[in-house]
Amino acid sequence: MQSRYFAVVSGSLEKHAKAELESFGAIVHAEVPRGLIFSASTQQLYRLLYGARLVQRVLFTLLSFDCHSHKYLYQQAAKNIDWPSIFSVDQSFGIICNVSNSFTRHSLYSSQKLKDAICDSFRARFDARPSFTTQNPDILFNLHIHENRATIALDILGLSMHKRGYRQRSVEAPMQETLAAAIVKLSGWDGETPLWDPMCGSGTLLAEAAMHYCRIPAGYLRDNHRVKYLPDFDEKLWEQITTEENERIRALPKGLIRASDIDPDAIKAAQDNLRLLPHAQSIDLSCASIERAQAGFSGTIITNPPYGVRLGPNQNIIKLYNDLGDFLKQKCKGSTAYVLCGDKELVGALRLRAHWSKLLKNADLDTRLAKIVIR
Repeated sequence: MQSRYFAVVSGSLEKHAKAELESFGAIVHAEVPRGLIFSASTQQLYRLLYGARLVQRVLFTLLSFDCHSHKYLYQQAAKNIDWPSIFSVDQSFGIICNVSNSFTRHSLYSSQKLKDAICDSFRARFDARPSFTTQNPDILFNLHIHENRATIALDILGLSMHKRGYRQRSVEAPMQETLAAAIVKLSGWDGETPLWDPMCGSGTLLAEAAMHYCRIPAGYLRDNHRVKYLPDFDEKLWEQITTEENERIRALPKGLIRASDIDPDAIKAAQDNLRLLPHAQSIDLSCASIERAQAGFSGTIITNPPYGVRLGPNQNIIKLYNDLGDFLKQKCKGSTAYVLCGDKELVGALRLRAHWSKLLKNADLDTRLAKIVIR
C-alpha cells in the first residue's frame, strides 16, 4: 500500500529531485516551487529517507483543512489529531511554520496556536504537557498555511536531510550538501575518469563525489532515530533496508578523487570532514595553488571558486575567474570542467565557451553551473 508525502527541496532542484524520487520507485503527483507531492510504499519510503541526496525534508501529512482564523486552527488541531498516539508527554517537540497569502502573516503566532493545541490535548488526558523547544526536539512538526489552507505534517526525520553528518568544520560560506550532490549528478561523473577539485574549500564537493562513487547512503552518518515516530513505523523493515544499503558500499580507488586549495585551513577542514566517511582516506589532498597542484591534469574537474565579499573588490573576483579559465585552457586539455560560478556574468569571466550553463540556487544566490569541454 502506498501513502502520500511531501518532499521539500531547494529552489532550482525540483526536477532533479523528482527524477531521484522516481529512481526509488516513488510516484510524483505534482511539482510545486520547492516541493514535490509523491506517494511511495513503506519500503520505497525507507530507502529514499536513507538514500536520497537532493531532498531537504520529507513530510507526512497529519491534517489538511481550509482555515481562516487562528481560533479555527487551534480547534481543528486539538480535535482531529490524536497527539498522544504520536509521541509521549515526556518527549519534547518543535514546530516549523510557514505562512503565505493567507489570513495571517505571523508564522510565530500561528506556531504558538498549534503548540497550544498540542499541549492542551496532552493536559486534558494526562494533566501534564510535553516540553516545547526550538533546539533539537525529539519530534518535529510542520505547519504550512497557504491561501488559507492549513496543513499540519510530521517532519519524518526531524531535521534537514542535507545534514549528512560529516561536516565537522567549515570555511566561510560552505556549500550545502544537497547542492553539491546535484552538481556531481549533473556532471555525470561515474568514476571512469579521475576527478579533481582545485578549489576544494572544506570538501563538500569531494564528500558528495565520494559518497556517490562509493554508494554511501546520504543518511549513513545522519541521526535517523526520529523516524520511529512515523505512524506504523516498521523497525525490522527499516533495519533490513539500511543494512542492505550499507552492504552496497564499495571502496574508492586511491587517487581517483583528488583536490587542492591554496588555504591551509581549508585543507585541514576537508581532512577533518572526510575522515568520517568510509574510504575517503583514498582522496588525495594538497595545499597548493592550481598551477602548482595539478598542471597537465586530464579528466573531470568540478569546482566552486570563491566569489562575493570573500574576495573584496569586484576586480579581484574577475581576475580569479580569468586566471582559472586560462589555467584550464592551457594546462587541462582533454578535460571537462564543471564550474559553479557566482552569477551568470562570471561564466563569461572564465573566457571559455560553455557547453551549457544551468541555474542553481545556492541559498538565496542565483549561481550558474557551467560545463566547459577543454580541447
